[in-house]
Amino acid sequence: MVQVIRKEKFRIGLLLAVIVVQPVCAAPTENPEVEAKFEKGMQALADEKLKSAIEAFQNILNADPSLNRVKLELALSYYRALRYEDAQQLAKEVLDDPLTPPEVRVTVLAFLAQVKRDSERYGQKHEYTPYVSLGIMHDSNINVGPANANIRIGDIPATLDPDSVKQSGNAGVFSAGLNHLYQSGKRVQLGERTGMLVWQSAANLYWRKYHDYGDYDIAVAGVSTGPAVLMLNHWRASLQLHSEYLNLGHHTLGWFHSLNPAFTWQLTNAELTWDATYTHRYYARSVDSGREGDYVATGLNYGRYMNNRRVALTSGARLIKFLADDDQYGYKGFQLSAGISTDTYRNGSAYARARYGYYDYDGKDPTYDKARQENEYVLTLGLSHKYNEPGDLLKGWVANLTWERTENNSNIGQLYSYKRYQGMLYLSRNF
Repeated sequence: MVQVIRKEKFRIGLLLAVIVVQPVCAAPTENPEVEAKFEKGMQALADEKLKSAIEAFQNILNADPSLNRVKLELALSYYRALRYEDAQQLAKEVLDDPLTPPEVRVTVLAFLAQVKRDSERYGQKHEYTPYVSLGIMHDSNINVGPANANIRIGDIPATLDPDSVKQSGNAGVFSAGLNHLYQSGKRVQLGERTGMLVWQSAANLYWRKYHDYGDYDIAVAGVSTGPAVLMLNHWRASLQLHSEYLNLGHHTLGWFHSLNPAFTWQLTNAELTWDATYTHRYYARSVDSGREGDYVATGLNYGRYMNNRRVALTSGARLIKFLADDDQYGYKGFQLSAGISTDTYRNGSAYARARYGYYDYDGKDPTYDKARQENEYVLTLGLSHKYNEPGDLLKGWVANLTWERTENNSNIGQLYSYKRYQGMLYLSRNF
């Protein structure tokens, strides 16, 4: 949704200050009935009831097309309703009127320039954004194994194969993709508000190549597509279809197909997002057949901006259910998360995220003859620096440093309890 969020940031604050606060004439007319209609339209515009504002101003102009003040207020209403051509036409009529005062002409010219910029930018049908990322990482527990080879199964001591104990090593990481945004140009009218319909698609590739443990190399190729509705400065909604092919080592691991609806309500310096995920997991190897099934999750995430959006705080909660073909792999649970990100210096930012997850498995584990219950703790820290100065050799690239700690505690012994540390340094860029 990054592109969607960026597209919503229309620069209308200056225009509102210039056109609404600074009247182009004291009153459109001395007719009390017309004055009442005008005040009704102005109140509707202030309340962002664009449909009612447009109707009120149109009714006035139908009776008297010469009222330039009303034309400009209607032009502003059209602009905020994404009807750029209508806004331009009315503003030009005021500009072409020889009785329009010079100070008003300056205001109208500024308005027309803004409308022209936005109509050109947001009228572009297709926008393609390729990206690439490459780096190195260290993984303290590549195979997600326990730290000790000596475990107990009930009262019986056992020794794991050395290859099952945690292995550490380094890896190269590469990812690339292409995002596509199609702006249909179609407006969506819902009640008083007007939005736009867009279509978002993406294709991506992720590859992690370990230096010494090729059996754990990971490759993921994915595609996604789906519509989105943007109700500017109020809410946005999207529906995405995902399909991913997964490869582990030198073998096909499986295919995951997902459906992901999401809805974000925009508040003053804050956003509240609800989303859900349904995924059907299909595995290629017969040994993984019991892991096949349907994964469903839903949750809320709240984000708040502070200090002129230099600091962002997030928190979230999520319910999870995995309906596996074999009950020993199925589970229900929940996740809680919190995070903070901040612009720490010019072209640099830092972030910290924490997540807690609880998972209660449906069936008994055959080794211990009891169902698992697990607590997972994940802490992620990161730094980013964008090379954005004229003399920067890597101008346009972003350097990223991340560190992540994962701890999983199980109720049935050391076999499913582990710790894992991952550190990564990588460069990324959008083109």
